[in-house]
Amino acid sequence: MFHSPVRVTDTLSNYNDQLATAAKILGRSKVRRRIFEAIYRGKKEIKTIKELMRFTGYSQTHILKEGGKMDGFLIEKISNGYRKRKEFSPRYRDIIELVKNKKKLEKLSTKTHPKTAVNIGRVSVSFPISAQNAHYITIDDIGSFSKVRGALAGSPVKGLRENEIKDLFKRILKEKGTFKDWGGEKSDLFSTRLILKSKRLRCAIAFKGRGTKGKLVPAKMGKNGDQITRLFDEPADLYLIVYNGQIDSSIVSQMQAFAVVKAISGQTVYYGVIDGADLSLIFAAYKQ
Repeated sequence: MFHSPVRVTDTLSNYNDQLATAAKILGRSKVRRRIFEAIYRGKKEIKTIKELMRFTGYSQTHILKEGGKMDGFLIEKISNGYRKRKEFSPRYRDIIELVKNKKKLEKLSTKTHPKTAVNIGRVSVSFPISAQNAHYITIDDIGSFSKVRGALAGSPVKGLRENEIKDLFKRILKEKGTFKDWGGEKSDLFSTRLILKSKRLRCAIAFKGRGTKGKLVPAKMGKNGDQITRLFDEPADLYLIVYNGQIDSSIVSQMQAFAVVKAISGQTVYYGVIDGADLSLIFAAYKQ
């Protein structure tokens, strides 16, 4: 693959955040680490429970117990086994090395723990040129929300339930499908009817309603803080997080990291957030 220097800001630290989180999930458990390594070793995307039992020598109970602790971020549970995550496949050995080498993990520069080097001169970081195909957008860029451009900001719409926000978006997108909430869902709304740059795109949206309080941070995204991970599992072109309140920059950083990984594989990816201020504009523009 041809590599060309690409201007980056904090993309590397965002990706390092993913590696650091992965290492922390594996932790000191040799059982978990061995199962993780067995899943990722070799070219097969999926390893069955029986295969993992044979590779590791562990019981089905051990496999399911420790696999459950990695599910949603490091691996994906399927009916008869576990599937690798594409973003970790090329780097799984790096993750294991970080687990084994505590000092190396501590030196890893992440967004929450940046490391500053002194007197080392200029460092050039290169990414595949396709990394440029990850684009942050706002509601002003989305054709499906075109009425917002001429709307006056309304008063904050308080006490919105998640279903109320979802129903509004379904109406705007003319989406007639049924989307029921359940524990394993990847997104709250998946549609092929969103318009961006005069083209219909596949979009995956996660909504947070009045059940979420305060500033939205990754820890509030799902029971295990893995909702963004699951969102980017959808086969979409555009990913949105919608919350009737303030959205912390860490949400955008995590979305950027996943978008860049998808873009490196050759896909053009769009991502963005819609906060309380944006929602008031949408309600003002599209009220019935």
